[in-house]
Amino acid sequence: MKVDNFINYLETEKHYSINTVIAYTIDLRQFEEYIQEVFDKTEAIDVTSDMIRDWIVHLKENKITNRSINRKIASLRAFFHFLMKREEIERNPLIKILPVKSSKRNPVFVMEEDMQHIIEMKYEDSFEGRRDKLIIEMLYATGMRKAELLNLEEKDFDYSQAEVKVFGKRRKERIIPLHKDLIYLIKEYCNERNSFSVSTTKLFINKKLSPLSRIQLDTIVKKDLSSAQVERRSPHVLRHTFATHLLNEGADIMNVKELLGHSSLEATQIYTHNTIEKLKNVYKKTHPRSE
Repeated sequence: MKVDNFINYLETEKHYSINTVIAYTIDLRQFEEYIQEVFDKTEAIDVTSDMIRDWIVHLKENKITNRSINRKIASLRAFFHFLMKREEIERNPLIKILPVKSSKRNPVFVMEEDMQHIIEMKYEDSFEGRRDKLIIEMLYATGMRKAELLNLEEKDFDYSQAEVKVFGKRRKERIIPLHKDLIYLIKEYCNERNSFSVSTTKLFINKKLSPLSRIQLDTIVKKDLSSAQVERRSPHVLRHTFATHLLNEGADIMNVKELLGHSSLEATQIYTHNTIEKLKNVYKKTHPRSE
């Protein structure tokens, strides 16, 4: 189905993150295997809307969640749009395929008092301990994505302007402000880091002086968020926490959108639900006619 050409396009031209590319690859390979096994078809030009609907039914029967099914539909839609633009097919079989209904899941975030406790807790008096504290502070203070944090280099920081340059999805650049306490932690960490014989330019390193891996980052965050009352503990939860706390304190949603690096306002609006719930509580407690 020329999936390899599409994946190469995502990597080299669209500059999608490795996680996004992997997700597209898995979805498209699964569909490719399905139509070959069930319909004995291997070419994209032979794919019909009925085949796609059949695949969706198959996914539902195998207890795949609607959210995951919609992601797979989106992967197919992008793939066939790619083929249409290159005039490799004459019709798009996704035209009549609609997303399946799925309930919206509110972002998980850490409550302000819990976050304050995590920031103030005693970290191990070692290089790794100081690194872990900086990671938690950085994620909460900037709302960075996991990949953005792992790709940071010392040259990305401008201490005089109190800001950091981040390269987000599709290498889109944005500037995030830094508070003075965070700048102090960054400088202290960099001084200690640079006292080692480090060959990588990546800011965050492990015990072997190699770039910190995604799995290692997940482990650090999961451990340090263990005291928080949240159902999930991951770097993305701290991104949710950053956005929710900003909005709860009255930040303009357009400014939050820019800080997060969202391409559309719709992606940022998922955080307003938490803010609305807080306003409802304030209303119930303070308005004379709320009872």
